[in-house]
Amino acid sequence: MSAYEQYLSLRSKIAAYQLALATLHWDGATIAPKQGASYRAQKMGILSGEMFSIMTDEKTISLLKEASLEELDDVQRKEVTQSLKNILDVVNVPKETYIEFVSLQSEAEHIWEQAKSKNDYDMFKPYLQKLIEMTKLIISYRDSSLSAYEQLLDDFEEGMRTADYDAFFSEVKEKLVPFIAKVLDAKLPAPAFISAMVSEDEQRRLIDYLAPVLEYSLETGAIAKSIHPFSSHFSAHDNRVTVRYLTNQMTSSIFAFIHEVGHATYNGQVNPAFEGLTVSQSMTYGLHESQSRLLENLVGKTKAFWQPHYEHVQSIVTALKDVSLDEFIFGINYVEQSFIRVEADELTYPLHIMLRYELEKALFEGTLSVDDLPSVWNTKFKEYLALDVTSDDHGVLQDVHWSGAAFGYFPTYALGSAYGAMFFDAMNETINVEEALLNNNFKVIKEWLKENIHQYGGLYNGKDLILKVCSKPFSAQSYVDGLIAKYSALYKL
Repeated sequence: MSAYEQYLSLRSKIAAYQLALATLHWDGATIAPKQGASYRAQKMGILSGEMFSIMTDEKTISLLKEASLEELDDVQRKEVTQSLKNILDVVNVPKETYIEFVSLQSEAEHIWEQAKSKNDYDMFKPYLQKLIEMTKLIISYRDSSLSAYEQLLDDFEEGMRTADYDAFFSEVKEKLVPFIAKVLDAKLPAPAFISAMVSEDEQRRLIDYLAPVLEYSLETGAIAKSIHPFSSHFSAHDNRVTVRYLTNQMTSSIFAFIHEVGHATYNGQVNPAFEGLTVSQSMTYGLHESQSRLLENLVGKTKAFWQPHYEHVQSIVTALKDVSLDEFIFGINYVEQSFIRVEADELTYPLHIMLRYELEKALFEGTLSVDDLPSVWNTKFKEYLALDVTSDDHGVLQDVHWSGAAFGYFPTYALGSAYGAMFFDAMNETINVEEALLNNNFKVIKEWLKENIHQYGGLYNGKDLILKVCSKPFSAQSYVDGLIAKYSALYKL
């Protein structure tokens, strides 16, 4: 038996632990009793520790190093190099430290939920401080010359550095901020339906209707309610999503659902031969976000998407009975300053990401303390979006990411939107996307995404896949130009 074949046996055990942990996390965020959170966190820590032991065992490392010398195809080679890198990143971390870190993340997420519901940053602050300290500690065990935050950026988007993101946000800021000011200066009134009261039952029925439209099958997925929308990958045939329902903001559940279906579709269309391997789920975060933002904004907020379904949608949602399709399209694309990132419109959204990126970078560089974080957040928010943040649940506590130590993740949201714009342009060169949507034929779009992007899983990084699919290197041009063209038309500028 070759070294690679022996590694696959160990990899199967790791996949089993990952499945168990994913299931426990899903239950904890959806249907599990909150009182059981502490016990679950302890047991998840034990499972994580056992998985850590298998991953970092000398036998595993030896097998991977031996396998790297064997004749391998491209997928096997990527599997070995990616897995070896992942192991070497953590192999020197003491097991008790790793277990403590995983347990801390689980407990911190539970505390974050409480802190947010009580609008009390002080409850979460010591956990955030500990998460930052332990993240730096974990990073310090790596054989890397990168700073802690640079390493985190690279973890989420291979090859990206602060200099890359600084340049990216600078270009977006230079071109979009003055354009956003023009849009806001138009002072067009918001359609009333945006804030109309829509029952959770009506929203659930609408989500149930949209699922098959998006080719999202409940035979291979599930839809649940949670505080913060997310998607979970269990296997090629089990990719679940959650939705948050706000009765005074119907569009929140619609586009959170479409967004998460984008993630789930990506995971569900990876080559089945990759099942259980690292490469089946090692896509960069920018690439993953490109698929959720492409579906949410470039498909889900178009007239062509809604036109075949709008009459039926009106029969479900009473508040839309007298709202024309054109009014609906303008409303779902309406631009206004917003406190909440996940509720922000497509145009102002990157400013929310820029804010978080700057704060994360400062926290890890030591130029900002957790004590001062809320006040600096509020000051920058006022500068970028001209709004006064008056409560932590609408400010520094609104996102779940930091409670899970997902530092370095936020910048990929903006990057993903830009990736998505380039992929969308490439797709339109091959198929007529508008015609497909008008004919309620999402299947042809899903197939294009599978053929050109999804099937490869984590075989390529973002820059390489952009070059492969779009035949040109990554830039912000498609993203920025597309936004300006779209909103110039909507606002008649």
